[in-house]
Amino acid sequence: MRRFGKAIAALAVAACTLFGGVATANADENYYGGDLGSTKVGTPAVSDVGAHTANVSFDYQIDPSILPKVQSVCFAVEVMRVTSIKPIKDPQFGGSFGYSSLSCSGGTSDGDLTSGSYQSIFGTKTWPVKLGEDVQSYATGQMFSSYDTDMWNHAASGTVQMPVIGLQSNTTYGNINNWPHVGDYTYIDSWLKLLAKTQNVCKLADPTGASLACSNAYDQPVDVRSLYAGMRIVLKDGSAINFGQTAKPISDFTTKAEPVAKPAEALPSKTDAKLDVANGHAEPGQTARVYVDNLKAEAKGKADANSLFWYAYIYSEPQALTSPDGAPFVRVQKEASTGKYYFDAVIPADLPAGEHKISVQDENGTVQAWTPVTVGDAPAPVDKSKLTAAVDAAGKLAEKDYTADSWTPFAKALADAKAVAAKQDASQADVDAAVKALADAQAGLKKAETVPSKPVEPSKPDNGGNNKPSNNNKPASDEPAADDKKSESKNDEQSDLAKTGASVIGVAGMLALLVVLAAGLLVAGKARH
Repeated sequence: MRRFGKAIAALAVAACTLFGGVATANADENYYGGDLGSTKVGTPAVSDVGAHTANVSFDYQIDPSILPKVQSVCFAVEVMRVTSIKPIKDPQFGGSFGYSSLSCSGGTSDGDLTSGSYQSIFGTKTWPVKLGEDVQSYATGQMFSSYDTDMWNHAASGTVQMPVIGLQSNTTYGNINNWPHVGDYTYIDSWLKLLAKTQNVCKLADPTGASLACSNAYDQPVDVRSLYAGMRIVLKDGSAINFGQTAKPISDFTTKAEPVAKPAEALPSKTDAKLDVANGHAEPGQTARVYVDNLKAEAKGKADANSLFWYAYIYSEPQALTSPDGAPFVRVQKEASTGKYYFDAVIPADLPAGEHKISVQDENGTVQAWTPVTVGDAPAPVDKSKLTAAVDAAGKLAEKDYTADSWTPFAKALADAKAVAAKQDASQADVDAAVKALADAQAGLKKAETVPSKPVEPSKPDNGGNNKPSNNNKPASDEPAADDKKSESKNDEQSDLAKTGASVIGVAGMLALLVVLAAGLLVAGKARH
């Protein structure tokens, strides 16, 4: 049912009103009576028939003159199969064809189905068949519709794919013409079919065929079937093209028997698809999410269209698992947050704790995959402390310090370790393997070769007067000597002259020494000659 948007499963109720002797089955109050032009639905096709599911596809067209007026389009499949009728009275009425009780409102979306709502919508039930407010009979069987109000993409034509769930196994669905004056009408409302059959049952109940009254206790087995695909179009002015104006009958088909679970010893050692239960653990009475990997392209396409239906079992002795919505099958679909394919299944509440297996089979009974699972006795919490410490330490290393060949595998191991550390459902084995892989990669790091730089000579201190010790912080007890006091009493000019003179004397002394040495060398030279 669900494909691109919100899909609804609705219990169809035959609510009828009598107008001047003509019964109208919940016709639209603002019925569009104009020319439909090329607005129509093509002949529906059925594929992938399973025990409880089938895919229905059909083409559609909206006339160009109507398209600009369209506000919304609802694509739908209407299903009825009645196996018994308990008549109350023999109805006398005039029938009006071409209407439908399907309003594309109410019902329950696929994602909101529960085990209770699944049974109430798709299960066998009994409901009153009324003419106005008078009950004519009680019908027992299935009656529901599946519709999607979000699938239309504003195109004038296209192809619709609608998976239909809720079917019963080994059951024929389709159409039986129970109305003797149908003419060329394509669509016959299921309510009219039930009234027509009520008349027939009443006549059969009276051997003389003369009585117009039916026995309240009479319960005649019947086979009343109705199965149509079509669209309901709401226009911007509020009027509507009724489902019955476009609906086309779906050819008869029979659902398959439910596949028989393969025994544990017959499970294949290898399968294309792979299953994985989070942490390999499930709790009795709880829903387990089972991830499916390595799906084939065809299976992925069906899963993307929410039309991949499998049957799940849990071992040692195989028990069938149900979906959380109560369906006797599981639906493989894509998880929005991760893009992974998965199915949800309810683990039986009375299943003994211990080691088990979960398997899935397709409609033909072929095992697609299986996986071990521990039920009950939750595993010990995963310890990630060593992994966290290893990641923190590795993250402090710098790429420039190591060779490129050794850094590349280390960087990958570090990235993988971070991913495992962040993974909510990582197992202890995953954590330990990540720690080892990171340690091995870190041990394989090789230092990059460094080119020695030219040593820098230490800078000489600048004694140009700026590095003289300061007397500003001299302790107060350090009193100068008397001679020092006299010396300090000289003015700044005398002090500067004294310093200058000392410098001149020093230079003159050096010159005199050089003269003496030169003279000595000269005398020595003369002596040699």
